[in-house]
Amino acid sequence: MGVPLTWLLRRPELRLKVLAGRDGLDREVDWAHSIELADPVPWLGGGELVLTTGLRLPASADARKDYIRHLAKVQVAAVGFGVGLSYARVPDALVEAAEEAGLPLLEVPLPTPFVAVTKAVMERLAEQQYEGVVQASRIQPRMTRAALHGGAQAVVRELAVSTRASIFFLDHDGTPRASHPPGASTPGPGVLARLGPADQAAAAVSTGSDGVVAVQQVRVGPRVHGRLILVTDRSLTSVDHLLLGHAASLIALEAEKPLRLRDEQSRVNGMFLRMLLDGSVPAAAAVDHLTEAGFPVREGVRVLALRGGNPRRALELAGEELARRGLPLFGAVHKGCAVILLPGGHTETARAVTDGALARLRAGTWAGLSSVQDPENGPTALREAMNAASAAQARGCPDLVSFESLAGQTLVTSPETRAVLESLAATRLGPLAAYDVRHGTELLASLRAFLEHNGQWEAASAALGVHRHTLRSRVERIQNLLGTHLDSAHVRAELLLALSVWQEPGRRD
Repeated sequence: MGVPLTWLLRRPELRLKVLAGRDGLDREVDWAHSIELADPVPWLGGGELVLTTGLRLPASADARKDYIRHLAKVQVAAVGFGVGLSYARVPDALVEAAEEAGLPLLEVPLPTPFVAVTKAVMERLAEQQYEGVVQASRIQPRMTRAALHGGAQAVVRELAVSTRASIFFLDHDGTPRASHPPGASTPGPGVLARLGPADQAAAAVSTGSDGVVAVQQVRVGPRVHGRLILVTDRSLTSVDHLLLGHAASLIALEAEKPLRLRDEQSRVNGMFLRMLLDGSVPAAAAVDHLTEAGFPVREGVRVLALRGGNPRRALELAGEELARRGLPLFGAVHKGCAVILLPGGHTETARAVTDGALARLRAGTWAGLSSVQDPENGPTALREAMNAASAAQARGCPDLVSFESLAGQTLVTSPETRAVLESLAATRLGPLAAYDVRHGTELLASLRAFLEHNGQWEAASAALGVHRHTLRSRVERIQNLLGTHLDSAHVRAELLLALSVWQEPGRRD
């Protein structure tokens, strides 16, 4: 916001006189700058009232015209020429060039010092800033009341009316959720691209053929709800930016209401899932609770385990995908893995949740899915999902690995054979697990990778992300601890079966 030239011309004590460029008197002055250089352009940024007495003015008429043309090119607001010192009157060449360029040229009489003009501009700018603060302080409560009674659309309308601009609220996917005035055209993809990605650009301004476009990210903490966009055909003021930011905060808080409720419900659901997975919830109570929560259990349940990366972030992404499908999140962190309960008959949901999470998480995340189980068989489903995720990690598999695809899964479905295999696992794998805990090694993971890759050193070491010599050293240590050799096919088969039922001991997260 600058000082209108017309306001300066109405100040009687300044006694300014317009000599040229009357059609440009609607311009605004951002600053008054007294400068006597022959070429002041490098020190100007546009919008200034350039004050000069012509002390270094070129002698030739053509050079004087170039002086004015260069000032017009950098878009100064006007030129004020002081007479009575270097020149008795403003040179004709300056007047002609200013008229041709449409640049306002003002005569500053000798009794009017340049400092008086500069002071008038500075004082008016300060007044306007104060007026802007007062204006914003009156508008902000109206916007807050609008948010309480009408949500995002009411906030957008109040902002549009207050700024005399078109306002749009786009969600994270770029879908318009609110706008004003009615029928206003949403900025095109090209304009939005110049403003930067929705999840990265906190605030930006773009000026082009579409006018001035300002964007403010709508977010609370790490959660981005979208972008609030202001489109106008004028320069933005500090008040515009202040109101845009305030509106974005109000819309973000409005968007957070259902999410906070959903987060709290997910926290309670997570507590229930932990009890379900450790077998402490009776079958009837499990079915009743899941049904009341809107979770389908008619076809049983599955457990999805996501190993690696940030488990809390994985749960957040899974919750978003489930919410899009109208399903509640039952998720928890178990031994560093994100564990999610899924409907047994919704195979496509398991795939969608997995693909969505893996696509947005960093590399090094592996997914395992249990077989379909009754709700009371939570511990079994958890063990299967964790084993499948471990197998995915051992194989270096970037895709979802189901428990049904693992060798030996048919045997572990029988209680009798499972008991035998669990005893075998405790005997064979227990020493390796204990060694890993004491020494911080990864012998169990190395054994699984070695066996899953049929003893191929290169493939197994690549899956683990270690050098093949490191893997050879680990396998040698495993053989010493177990007192056996992995060259034997029978030994390998026995250990694979033990791994199919192995559940690492330790605390529950």
